[in-house]
Amino acid sequence: MIAPSARGRMLFVLLLCGVAAFALLSCAKKPIERATNIVQLDYPAELPVVRREHWGWTPGEQALPDHTINRITIHHGGEEFSAEKDVLKYLPGFQTWSREEKHWIDIPYHFIIDLKGNIYEARPINLPGDTNTSYDPTGHALMCVLGNYENHIISKDQLNAIIGLTAFLAKRFSVPVDSIRGHKDYAETLCPGKDLYRYLRDGTIVKAVSEKMER
Repeated sequence: MIAPSARGRMLFVLLLCGVAAFALLSCAKKPIERATNIVQLDYPAELPVVRREHWGWTPGEQALPDHTINRITIHHGGEEFSAEKDVLKYLPGFQTWSREEKHWIDIPYHFIIDLKGNIYEARPINLPGDTNTSYDPTGHALMCVLGNYENHIISKDQLNAIIGLTAFLAKRFSVPVDSIRGHKDYAETLCPGKDLYRYLRDGTIVKAVSEKMER
């Protein structure tokens, strides 16, 4: 027969074990719910776009509600970008940095355009993007041209890529052409850089997009 004092100590130990087990279970990480509602776009033949799976994109956590596209906003990377840099190797690193350093769900932009005018899918279009500035990017289709266009000069190939992608998105999501703008139209920033922004300011991009959509 167990003495009352021994029985009390045993019950106390069992209680402590139960509390510890509960704490461990409570602290265990819940499995990440991966994004599954990824909207796939059907691009026209004249608009070659590198799909996510072709550069090693990995699905992230489904942590944001879907949004409806009603604006198209053009950004630049804001940093020097070498023509020798391999974009297919750069993008996975950009995705990792966005998640681990910035704690965003993905690359902040829906599309990336490189120095040669190649277009790459990034964050799924149905999930709102992110920004380091004050505006709310919900509803915005975000494209980013790699490089710093305070210093770089936009090439003809890059400009054609911007126009082609913008026309496709405007038609696909019924975005009015007066809602095609640059980052600096919504926040205190130099983005997308003076050489790129001048094509928005003087109407070159909007006019070319309108003509392309009419055709």
